[in-house]
Amino acid sequence: MSVSWATSSPAELRAHHARDAEERAGPLPDDVSESMVEEAGAFRGGLLFTPPDPSPDAAIVYFHGGGFVAGSPASHRGVTAWLAKLTGMRVLSARYRLAPEHPFPAQREDAVAACAALAGIGVDRLVLAGDSAGACVALWGLQGLDPERRTRVAGVALLYGGFGGIEGGSIARNGTAENGLDAATLSVMYRRLGPAAQDAWPLAFAGGIAVPAYVLAAELDAVFDDSALLFQRLGSRADSRFVVAAGQDHGFLKGAGRDPVAARELEALALWLKQLGAVAADSVATRSYPKVKA
Repeated sequence: MSVSWATSSPAELRAHHARDAEERAGPLPDDVSESMVEEAGAFRGGLLFTPPDPSPDAAIVYFHGGGFVAGSPASHRGVTAWLAKLTGMRVLSARYRLAPEHPFPAQREDAVAACAALAGIGVDRLVLAGDSAGACVALWGLQGLDPERRTRVAGVALLYGGFGGIEGGSIARNGTAENGLDAATLSVMYRRLGPAAQDAWPLAFAGGIAVPAYVLAAELDAVFDDSALLFQRLGSRADSRFVVAAGQDHGFLKGAGRDPVAARELEALALWLKQLGAVAADSVATRSYPKVKA
């Protein structure tokens, strides 16, 4: 079945995205436990990944990609399980409501509720992370936190995010109707969020983000320019990083567990978190990714 990110139904896109994630996934780390976290109040639930001897007071809240219309914590188990393994931190892969059934600001509200859920179990320091659309949700969540809770955010990790741009050189070079990242399809994708989102894109408020940021862009990604522009607008924090995965396209981290490039990039992110102080000093060095073949 041919799927169009512009014209296919949400059900078709969700089924397609789930199949693609399953086909590209590698093995999960054996020593990371996975547990379901039930929905409670405003919190939509998700999956919690716990490594051996996890950091007692710091955790990652992760938001999956999928064009705001597809994806789930289950479709991103590879990335989140390996993040838990490599960082020594618990990772809550949080569920959030999807468009078009749930327009913005539902996504921001759900991101804030996920952060509150971790704070409720004694986690003092948070890292907000996400890929593609999930990177945008992570920044919406940061924006929506109250001032006291925002002081507990140690940093943000934004992995080949889409932040509202619908034109530019990288879209012209690499965007196609097939990959859903051409200008016309991106316009449709972003409109699914409803009119309130059009004035809320992170590119507009990036200058007010005060926490350290790790921005990963894929060299061949149509939305590469979104990551580059966002980083430029973040300011000049010495502890922020802009990293380019050479020769990679959008979504390459779906191969976590078998792809050596995904391994390298996740290890680099874990090292940054260690240097940032979000991870205990001895955590990263003792938790290595398995040897994989190119």
